[in-house]
Amino acid sequence: MRVGIDCSVLHGRFSGVEKAVRGLIGGLAETQGEQELVLLCGRKPPLDLPLPSGMVWHCSDFDPANRLRRIAFQQWELPRLAERLGLDVLHGPAYITPVHARFPTLVSVYDLMVFLYPDLCARANRVHYRLVMPRCVPRCERVLVPSAIVGSSVVERLRVDPACVRVSHLGLDPIFARSPDAEEVASLRDRLNLPERFLLFVGNLEPKKGLDVLVRALGRLREGPPLVIAGKRAWGVGGLDELIASEGIQDRVTFTGYVPDEDLPALYAAARWFVFPSIYEGFGLPPLEAMASGTPVIASDGGALPETTGDACVRVEAGSVEELAEAISASWGDDALRESLSRAGVVQASRFSWRNHALDARQLYAEVRHGP
Repeated sequence: MRVGIDCSVLHGRFSGVEKAVRGLIGGLAETQGEQELVLLCGRKPPLDLPLPSGMVWHCSDFDPANRLRRIAFQQWELPRLAERLGLDVLHGPAYITPVHARFPTLVSVYDLMVFLYPDLCARANRVHYRLVMPRCVPRCERVLVPSAIVGSSVVERLRVDPACVRVSHLGLDPIFARSPDAEEVASLRDRLNLPERFLLFVGNLEPKKGLDVLVRALGRLREGPPLVIAGKRAWGVGGLDELIASEGIQDRVTFTGYVPDEDLPALYAAARWFVFPSIYEGFGLPPLEAMASGTPVIASDGGALPETTGDACVRVEAGSVEELAEAISASWGDDALRESLSRAGVVQASRFSWRNHALDARQLYAEVRHGP
């Protein structure tokens, strides 16, 4: 059986969805199965990853960074390519499959932000996904989701048969299996000019992440901790600097910009606390990365975060400035709580692996081809 996996989303600097697709590919490379896997990409393979036998790249002449060109590939060229390659199943691991596919398909859906919180989504994503997802997702034989809450949303919003939806938690990059040594942490601290003790946020800078809530919460704390914000400025945060200034905390906030994956373990290890005030998440990788690094977490209850983080964090209501301010104030100097949540977080993070996610995907490939 030949399974095609659309990897056209992999380009540039990876964040949430790209990391999920990369993790799936890595997990598939570690597992064994009867399927032959064809990784469909643009002009060159986007990952420098040794592939086992039965797993190959197939490159097409297009630039995946060009969104319109990528959409054209997915909707018009991919169906013909699938037939030419003799694919039995096509997996769209990033929300989309060809609307008019004439062969069995499986799609991964990580959240339904464009339907639940459209104002918190970039316009291009909102228009594209709201137009295409209702036309392709219900046609798929199986829908792979990272959390139960996303599965329920897919059933309710896109009218997908519950029997076609499968929950499979995402995993953690193998880089977090090794703890950075003190020299690595000190080197990163010097390179990024980090405070000695700080509160850390990691993620794309965009409205859904609740950074405005975090800034206002810190503005309420006269003796509040320094904040380090690590991530690329995605969209919709043009007023963040002004908000920081109006709250009078500009001297306590450090922006690092995008931090490469290889530096993340040291960054998490350098932080005293990690905070994730997101309004909604379909899964939430950064809190798990922090937990795997032994850094205690303060997280909102937005979307799937309670499912992902369990009881191994300080929980606050999404969007509540008051609750977040109280949580930061109460937790910052509590060493016993820090140590307790650090241990609990490591245990919680150990429950998630890309290998298990890949095994679930392989099982679904067989179901899509042969039936349950």
